[in-house]
Amino acid sequence: GVLNTQKDKADYYVIHSYYTNYQTNASADEILATASDNTTAMMNYLKSNISGSGNSVKPVVLDEWNITSQGSRQQVSFVNGMHATILMAEAIKNKYGLTARWDLANGWNNGNDHGLFNIGDEPGVPKWNPRPAFYYIYYFQKMFGDRMLETSVVGGNNVMTYASSFSSGQKGVVLVNKSKSNQYAVISLKNANPGKRYYWYTLVGGTDNGDFSAKVYVNSKGPSDASGGPADSYTSIKPYSAPSEGGIKVALPSRSVVFL
Repeated sequence: GVLNTQKDKADYYVIHSYYTNYQTNASADEILATASDNTTAMMNYLKSNISGSGNSVKPVVLDEWNITSQGSRQQVSFVNGMHATILMAEAIKNKYGLTARWDLANGWNNGNDHGLFNIGDEPGVPKWNPRPAFYYIYYFQKMFGDRMLETSVVGGNNVMTYASSFSSGQKGVVLVNKSKSNQYAVISLKNANPGKRYYWYTLVGGTDNGDFSAKVYVNSKGPSDASGGPADSYTSIKPYSAPSEGGIKVALPSRSVVFL
């Protein structure tokens, strides 16, 4: 109704989405699938309705997003960090003008907490302790460049890839293994030559709380508290490194994200 009456007056369009079915105890597989599927479907739906109502397509922003899955502490788990990684990459691919995650701090509510940081009511951890999703967002920003590049995957069930270039000439690759089995990747570059070495960070969850660990380990370094990640050292963790002469190869542990 709005689109039919506003006569092309909008400067931009806004989407809010909490991705998963409302307050259901969704599985990790279901949650991760929504990050790519819904991000694409929402943009296609909005563009179709904008054009179909005689309006011009303007920038689209996803300025409030998270997941509403609950019952297994999904929102404060490393799986929500994996979801954020896929979502941000898919938003770039689908040319969203902006994404803004909801929110910085909220309330514990037995793990049904959208807060990126503990506001002070989560048992056993200090106030402002970062949740796992924080670390995925941090390393995405650190390792993703200025321009997205095209990628394709041969084999590798449930492996998602996103590539980018930096203005300095370096390339960045994000690899997401959504499956519960270990996999291995060989990276081939087209129209680019690798440097002498390549560097990467591997983020995986812990062994607590079944599929929804409240912990994240960055290159095997994890939290000293009951949840979160390597809070005091995450900016100084050295990446893994190897010479590229024999090919760019990396292990993808179960439900892992590699920032390379």
